[in-house]
Amino acid sequence: MHGYTKPYFTDELGNLFRDETTNRDHVDPIPMEVQLGRNNFGTDQTKRYLSVLVDSENARGAQLQYSIDGGAFRTLGQVNKNVEKLLFPTGGEIIEGRDIDFKFVHNEVGDPGVWNGVTTWWTLAEVMVNG
Repeated sequence: MHGYTKPYFTDELGNLFRDETTNRDHVDPIPMEVQLGRNNFGTDQTKRYLSVLVDSENARGAQLQYSIDGGAFRTLGQVNKNVEKLLFPTGGEIIEGRDIDFKFVHNEVGDPGVWNGVTTWWTLAEVMVNG
């Protein structure tokens, strides 16, 4: 049909769908999660994480989550424009670790989000040695 070679399928209600045509599952948006993988920025030294610059397209409303040293993911903030700077919490909490992993979570209709890049600002954490 129309030169497409995409599969067709039905759901539990008998509705017929052509696969790979939208980002919806019938009427519901299909949630997207993209995990970037752990990054130690070339050193195993402990880092203090300061902020992140997200470069994206069509990603308004997406959440950026982070994990330190393989721990649980925590939400850093929401992307509201194509270039968004998100700050790590500063209310007495210092975010430190040897590596960081990011996850983008998006559950919207419309054009799918595009992630062009993530830039992370960090400094090396001081190491106090008593001797």
